Amino acid sequence: MSPDRNSCSSIAAASFCAVSLACIGLEKWKQRVSRKQQQQRTSGDDEMISDRGDSMLLQIFSYMPDLMRSWQDPYHPYSNPRGHITLCVAENKLGIELLGSRLMQYESSSRAFSDTAVYCYGNTLGAAGPREAVAYFLAKHFMHPEQRQMSYTEALSHVLPEHVAFGAGAGTLVSHLALSLTDAGDAVLIPAPYYAAFTFDLTILAKCTVVPVYSSNPSIGPTPDELENAAASAEARGLRVRVLLLTNPNNPLGTIYPPGIIKSSINWARNRMIHTIVDEIYALSAQESEFESVLKILHGDLRNDVHHIYALSKDFCASGFRIGTLYTKNKRLLSCVANLNTFSCVSQPMQIIVQDLLTDDNFIYDFLEHSRQWTRYNYELCVSHLDQMVIPYIPAKAGIFVYADFSSLLPEQTAEGEARFSSLLINAAKIIMTPGQAQLDRKPGMFRICYAYVSPEVLAIALQRLDKIVGKIRRCRDWDNLNAESLINIL
Repeated sequence: MSPDRNSCSSIAAASFCAVSLACIGLEKWKQRVSRKQQQQRTSGDDEMISDRGDSMLLQIFSYMPDLMRSWQDPYHPYSNPRGHITLCVAENKLGIELLGSRLMQYESSSRAFSDTAVYCYGNTLGAAGPREAVAYFLAKHFMHPEQRQMSYTEALSHVLPEHVAFGAGAGTLVSHLALSLTDAGDAVLIPAPYYAAFTFDLTILAKCTVVPVYSSNPSIGPTPDELENAAASAEARGLRVRVLLLTNPNNPLGTIYPPGIIKSSINWARNRMIHTIVDEIYALSAQESEFESVLKILHGDLRNDVHHIYALSKDFCASGFRIGTLYTKNKRLLSCVANLNTFSCVSQPMQIIVQDLLTDDNFIYDFLEHSRQWTRYNYELCVSHLDQMVIPYIPAKAGIFVYADFSSLLPEQTAEGEARFSSLLINAAKIIMTPGQAQLDRKPGMFRICYAYVSPEVLAIALQRLDKIVGKIRRCRDWDNLNAESLINIL
């Protein structure tokens, strides 16, 4: 049957409108490209990228230029004794040699490359054996740390390998979860102060809006009322709150949230139908036995709305491995991560190395004990100097940093005052610490000191420089008197 005249007319009209709209859209696109080309010609920039590409140029950290400067001129006791000392990177270098000696054993490398399957495509969530090893590790060290003699089979009854996924580092997994659980513009609540790179992880691809949750006592974590206030504030701005992100042990505070705070925060999120991501990347760097994983706190009852992230970066001194793990019971979320991992999955030889490592109980317990001793030594060295300088700090119970209060030394109690103090540290003492403003701290003058990034000998040099500049500031009283002449001999 042929269409009637009215139908033909409707189809023709619709086609004409579609073509017209397409032409209008094409014309607007051409005008936009022309403007962009003109702007780049005017600025002398020949490297054209898209607006989306421009949005990818967000710096990971606000202090990134200073960090790059310190890396280009690093301290060395003989060849460059006046070089920069970096204390702003949360990376543990103290146990690298011990880890390296274990992984350089012939058996480890042989296992990683002897199986022909590692040379081929595989499950983007991870191969079966490595996922089992992660499940075993999580059950033994997170869910039931008191059961050191737990068997492999029993461990896998507590944490199912099918709920485990690999990712190219914890940051990648945070980004993947944000892409899967939110839409562009949705709010993610994070107790402040928080790890500076979370903003990058959540915005660079997922385009989330990060909303800090301010607490009366940040060291123990937010109350339900404080979470509600932050959510209500976000909603008043027209944002939809979709995720609560907790880091325990906390970065940058180095404190441990009590189990009751973790439980009440998750219950609050569940009442609001909000997902909770719990980042426990410093779980095994706790100096005291107070830490309890969310897996233990919830008795494994994650349901489909609590998602656990871990990585080898901190506790195992292996940030360069880019090995992160996700444990979630949300099957649809795992399917999303599987697709996203197509672009960023962990190589299969590295998965085999992780499998070999995480199932070596004797080495794991020995390594973690030595690592705690080394980090504890550097921590004590750091806080003893802070005590001598009469600089307040938050006593750390975990992690690889200490959060110190230099507010009394600022020229003014503002973000600008903190920036001037930070610049003085870099220019006069050649020390770079993580500024509080980058971590959304409302109090100017708070700095994170990453004491495990350098050896005890180098840390001592940095603290001596810090002691000198603190003394100079206190004696000068007037910041205008802090010049090249008055700051001589800092180095």
